[in-house]
Amino acid sequence: MKLRKRIILALSVILLSSGIIITALWYSASSKLSDTYLDDISQSTMLDAYHAFEYLLTDTSYMVTLIAANEPNIIEPAENLNAKNLMDHGQWNQNYLDNRRVIMDYIRSLNGYKYYISGITVAISPECVFSTSYIIQNKKELYEEILKLDQNTMRTSMVMMDPVHLEGLKYTLSSDYVVPAVRAILNENGRIVGYVVLYFDYGVIDQMFSANLPEGSIFRVINRNGSEIFSNQEATKYTTQYAEKYVWNTFEATDVGWEFEMGIPADFYLSGIRDTVLLSGAVMIIILLLAGLAFAFYISLITTEITNLRNCMARISDGDLNAFYEVKRHDEIGEMGETFNSMTVEIRELMQRVAEEEKQKRRSELAFLQAQINPHFISNVLNNVVWMAKIQHADNIVPLVNSLNSMLQSAMHQEKDLIRFRDELEYVNNYLALMEYIGNYDFYVEREISADTLDLYIPRFILQPVVENSIYHGMPEDLSKRGCIRIGACREEDRLYITVEDNGNGMSPEEISKILAVKDRRSFNGIGVENVNSRIQLFFGTEYGLRYESKKGEYTRCIFQLPAIEEDESWKK
Repeated sequence: MKLRKRIILALSVILLSSGIIITALWYSASSKLSDTYLDDISQSTMLDAYHAFEYLLTDTSYMVTLIAANEPNIIEPAENLNAKNLMDHGQWNQNYLDNRRVIMDYIRSLNGYKYYISGITVAISPECVFSTSYIIQNKKELYEEILKLDQNTMRTSMVMMDPVHLEGLKYTLSSDYVVPAVRAILNENGRIVGYVVLYFDYGVIDQMFSANLPEGSIFRVINRNGSEIFSNQEATKYTTQYAEKYVWNTFEATDVGWEFEMGIPADFYLSGIRDTVLLSGAVMIIILLLAGLAFAFYISLITTEITNLRNCMARISDGDLNAFYEVKRHDEIGEMGETFNSMTVEIRELMQRVAEEEKQKRRSELAFLQAQINPHFISNVLNNVVWMAKIQHADNIVPLVNSLNSMLQSAMHQEKDLIRFRDELEYVNNYLALMEYIGNYDFYVEREISADTLDLYIPRFILQPVVENSIYHGMPEDLSKRGCIRIGACREEDRLYITVEDNGNGMSPEEISKILAVKDRRSFNGIGVENVNSRIQLFFGTEYGLRYESKKGEYTRCIFQLPAIEEDESWKK
């Protein structure tokens, strides 16, 4: 896997892990915060609703106490109705009627005083029950129900009875239900002489809590006996599955013995929070994605520079020493690039130095070979030999000595690396003349030289070693067959091709490889074929040099491939 992919993968894992951890912590904190918020808001809503209702309860308690403590209009008539005979000859007597009128006048004067009080009833006995409203209850049953209540509690505070359902009551009230609130009537001795009953409008409770509770809330009121006084939902809805959708709270009103139970729908408060949570999560994911893209882009920029540096190194390894890394950053990668460029320059300079040293070595070797014979001394001796041969009329010696002297003159006066092809041919012709005089080999020479090649420049002393090799190793073994050396030269565009061919026995590929690899110091001038090939490639590059072709029993051909050089630039030092 490439470095860029590894870095991006590692970054993705880090971002993903960080995102999961942050999301988990954030979700946990949000959940706890939401639960705390729901508990607080439900308690606050519960208290707000109860405080609004508490005012009505307090006002109701005040009113029922006010009525029960009224001596002239309630207490005295109640005592009179308890102490005296109320009927004469099967009819209500004047005592009953007078006291009844006093009580009725008083409670009628209070009827409608509070909008949530549906009616007022004063119960002295089962027979003496006086009411101001349309609420009609069985007097005896009402009195018996009152007697079942906590009599001691009713002495000091009101007691709420179970709701009473009366058909048709909703035509005059807001509900078919009323809740009786009872307070005992005490005489001056503290004895109970009757009861005051205020009928609390059931619908007012519903309206009041509906105004303070969110839509869809569940509200119930249960008295101290466990009876449900009020509920705004059907009892069948109180299931576990249903209850899980609500936040529940209870509150106990000790002064009336009621317990308030309220369930607020969680969605009412959490819908906005959930939207915020989802929005925050989406924003967080977008931020992480953008951060990941930004990091990936930045890493791509860094790894791109690394890739460029690697490509430059690959070019160097392929032999392109001109590869150069363009430094764009002043960081560690930039420092590596600068070091690479410095190393490339040093390698280039080193190779140039090695090449120059190799050239100098070749020149030194050539100079050493040339210096093995003192050319001036020998040339003077040969001139004397020619003079003496002419005196003695030994004319056949003169060409031989002149050829040898010309070869020595070439060695003495040619100091440059390159000479004209015609001069090299003259050197070879002198050498061939010497070989003819020696007489050890029977051969003739054929030449096919293009005129446009004669003034081209070639390295000196490259043709003679190959010709010498052809004479020594390329003559036919069959003595009846005369040897032939063919020398040819032609120009093709920017290339010069020189061929030296013999008609000998030919060579195998192994012999050809050997002749190009083995140094031969036994030649005429100590320069072998391998040396010629090396010098050509040292001068012009590996694309030039010698190439052999051969066919067993027929021929061996050596082909020189050289650049066509028209001027001596010696040679582009």
